[in-house]
Amino acid sequence: MIQCDNLVKIYKTADLEVVALQGLDLHVEEGELMAIIGNSGSGKSTLLNMLGGLDRPSAGKLIVDGKDMLKATELDLVRYKRETVGFVWQNNARNLIPYLTALQNVELPMLLKGRRRRMLAMELLEAVGLAHRAHNRLQQLSGGEQQRVAIAIALANRPKLLLADEPTGSVDTKMANQILDLFRELNRTYGLTVVIVTHDPLLAKKVDRVVAIRDGKTSSEMIRRKSYAEELAELEASAGEGREGGDAEEESHVEYAVMDQFGRLQIPSAYLESVGLKDSKKVRVSLEDGRIVLLPPE
Repeated sequence: MIQCDNLVKIYKTADLEVVALQGLDLHVEEGELMAIIGNSGSGKSTLLNMLGGLDRPSAGKLIVDGKDMLKATELDLVRYKRETVGFVWQNNARNLIPYLTALQNVELPMLLKGRRRRMLAMELLEAVGLAHRAHNRLQQLSGGEQQRVAIAIALANRPKLLLADEPTGSVDTKMANQILDLFRELNRTYGLTVVIVTHDPLLAKKVDRVVAIRDGKTSSEMIRRKSYAEELAELEASAGEGREGGDAEEESHVEYAVMDQFGRLQIPSAYLESVGLKDSKKVRVSLEDGRIVLLPPE
């Protein structure tokens, strides 16, 4: 679904140049549910804007659903944003029109394509658990309910790819869990590819793959050892037998460093600090018993 190779994004003003992405590599399979995490300024929102057709890469390769985003015309991008991708923003003001009801908000993207499908809009509101609030205006809905309406809007034109920018950032923990469970259900029901951008590490417990971005590059990936459904079943069985879940939170994922096509990788700073390499510009590299070993300089 998504293929990013050596992706570069440079923002320029009159006398300033900022490199937001520095050769980022990322592949996302069709039907995958995954998260992108990173600190502020790491480049994750820049990447999301380019995946959504809101911004263009400066260099590299970006193909989404077979479409080359570097070569796309403005008309191609308009069609792409209407038909291929759905967006859920953290700020509800970007998702919703306040003087319309929840149902009218969901119908609006359909009207932009020249059709009115109230039954589908109701079906989507039902899918996000808000059929009973269809005729309520936004001020009558809680923050979590507004966010679920936003998800229904993003699905209005049956996109293949759903992008969510900090979708749980403005709600409490309980509602955040409900929204993440909703993403999982939509992923299974509609076969949606879902990419969630967040700074919340708790997302790692809900998705199968988490990609970390640091300094404009993919630095590491966390892959789930077992499926989320299997893990829940085991936890329920443990609770039924009166046993504690143990270290499931720590052991649910395996973390891998990501190496680019030139053999470069980012070593976690905590690892470097623990062996005294935090401030070092050089390391010794040796091959020992089939392993690549990094050592402090002599």
